[in-house]
Amino acid sequence: MRGGDAVLPETSVVAECVEVERVFAKRVIEVLRGSGLLLPRSRAKSNRVRGTVRIPVAAGSAAAELLETLGIPSELCADTFEVGSRGLRLVDLLRGSLPDEALSRVPRSYQVVGNIALVHLPEDLLEHGPAIGEAIARVSAGVRAVYSSTSTEGEFRVRRLVRLWGEDATETVHTEHGVRIALDIGKVYFNPTLSYEHWRVSEEVVDGERVLDLFSGVGPFSLHIASKREATCFAVDSNPWAVVYMLRSIALNRLRGRIVPVLSSVEEFLEAVGEGSFTRAIVDLPHRSLEYVDSVLGKLVCGGVVHVYALGGEEPPTVAVGGARLVETRRVLDYAPRKYVYGLKLVRVCPEE
Repeated sequence: MRGGDAVLPETSVVAECVEVERVFAKRVIEVLRGSGLLLPRSRAKSNRVRGTVRIPVAAGSAAAELLETLGIPSELCADTFEVGSRGLRLVDLLRGSLPDEALSRVPRSYQVVGNIALVHLPEDLLEHGPAIGEAIARVSAGVRAVYSSTSTEGEFRVRRLVRLWGEDATETVHTEHGVRIALDIGKVYFNPTLSYEHWRVSEEVVDGERVLDLFSGVGPFSLHIASKREATCFAVDSNPWAVVYMLRSIALNRLRGRIVPVLSSVEEFLEAVGEGSFTRAIVDLPHRSLEYVDSVLGKLVCGGVVHVYALGGEEPPTVAVGGARLVETRRVLDYAPRKYVYGLKLVRVCPEE
């Protein structure tokens, strides 16, 4: 059984709702519950095609205003929702199937990429993998395969995967804010928790820009930008599979702008392009991004912007480069205990002529 098959709701009601990107759904539900705006004893609805979740609320405009203050994009909606049951929870489905000690260590969170779920299981819990995988699939409608994944490894930051349940398939199409992204989770790097960053940066770009997207992977930043702006994005990555799937994604979407996939090391590409070639750059390699900032700034026009994603602790990382002004620092996501990914925004400053 999957999804609602395991719980019989008492009734259905038509209610106001907020529609958010699926990656934000858990956080939004927690925020709305804490603010008293979540419709009591109700169940959210997932839309696989749009890659969104509709969350029933008691006051739609108030919920939307709250999410706006948090920087989470949402749309007001109305829909029919099941109420009267608390719905499925992963821990409830596994209780009785796993020893209590093992149950207490099953991760309560996991990622869904397209129709594939990724969870990080401790090595000694892999023996319970099939039961855990099936439970995840029942909770997350539309999931066709569940994998345990380690942190990324190797030059291309690819995950090491262990199939727990479902089809032996690692290729999928993930949807973010209506943008379709083709990928193979076993061959390319992709982080669905950066969905908001992909959208946020694309909102800053204006028509006519030339954007340098370094360590682009399958190109989510470029795809978001080109889907809404008449801009040209040079998406640079050294993984041949990243370029293959980027080309597939270009064909899947109706783009206003243009994406130029570039199979190259970042170092070689930066050496080949001239000064002042771009209006904006994105550097998304958190472990090493700061090493490239100085070189990237030289490729920007005066006043050009670079978005850098870098690791830091409780305090953000320090950027020590000349000819740039730091205009924004944000904590983007948790990476490890007391370790975070920060988003830094710098502007190139040129001396007066």
